[in-house]
Amino acid sequence: MKRTTNNKRDIFSIALAAIVTVVIVVTLRILVFASFKIPSFSMEPTLYAGDFIVVNKLIPGPRIDFMGDNKAGRPYRLTGHRPIKRNEVLVFNDPYYKSREIIQNWNAYYVKRCVGMPGDSLRIDGGIYYINGQVNHINDKLVESSFRFQDMPPEYRIPGRFKELGWTIDNFGPIYIPGRGDTVSLDAINIHLYRPLIEYETGGKLNETEGSFFLNGKVIRHYRFKLNYYFMAGDRATDSKDSRYWGLLPEDHIVGKVAYIWKSKEPGRQTYRFERFFKAVE
Repeated sequence: MKRTTNNKRDIFSIALAAIVTVVIVVTLRILVFASFKIPSFSMEPTLYAGDFIVVNKLIPGPRIDFMGDNKAGRPYRLTGHRPIKRNEVLVFNDPYYKSREIIQNWNAYYVKRCVGMPGDSLRIDGGIYYINGQVNHINDKLVESSFRFQDMPPEYRIPGRFKELGWTIDNFGPIYIPGRGDTVSLDAINIHLYRPLIEYETGGKLNETEGSFFLNGKVIRHYRFKLNYYFMAGDRATDSKDSRYWGLLPEDHIVGKVAYIWKSKEPGRQTYRFERFFKAVE
């Protein structure tokens, strides 16, 4: 009888330990960190295809997808350790997943560098990024020699969303990146830059007729933004579908900051790249 009682206690203790472990791991995954595998070459030389990364959700704060403003469809975000800083590498949900409109698809992820912050004016001249008129110090990671841009087929150099403005991926902008509370006037240029953002925030349709702009049938001349937005770029500039192609990133799509590489394998092989294990990502 005593042995049976002890066995029951042992089973209960093991089951309780397993439940507590699962709860702790799930809580940490929701609130603190996540892990992703890099599938492409768009972030070389910072991240290689086959790298496994750890994302710090405390920057800018853990996002609780099943909570938030049900009417607007916005997820709830807890207060984080600190805000995002310029030039940090972020993981985020693809805001334009198979669409020219911003949608919420929490199953499609990108990893890019945040080169433009809310309130910045950004332009690209000959592949060089300028922020508020000053050369971005991270250009050594972003820029590639001009002949590589020129040798690209036109359909890859001209981003479809901005083709009416005559922009290319190496000569782009200027574009103002709005922050929460910023107001912009609508005109022939801004309609191309901000239509998806305004429609995403309002859930309406923004149309232009003979130089006038209508949101859900009502005349609109100015718009005040409710969210912060960011300009994302891949370090391998000639092989990255980023904000130059699809536009600005809403803050509610951000998962967190890439902290380090915890494992790395050659794609399609079982060869480990041990020199990349536990490498910090800058």
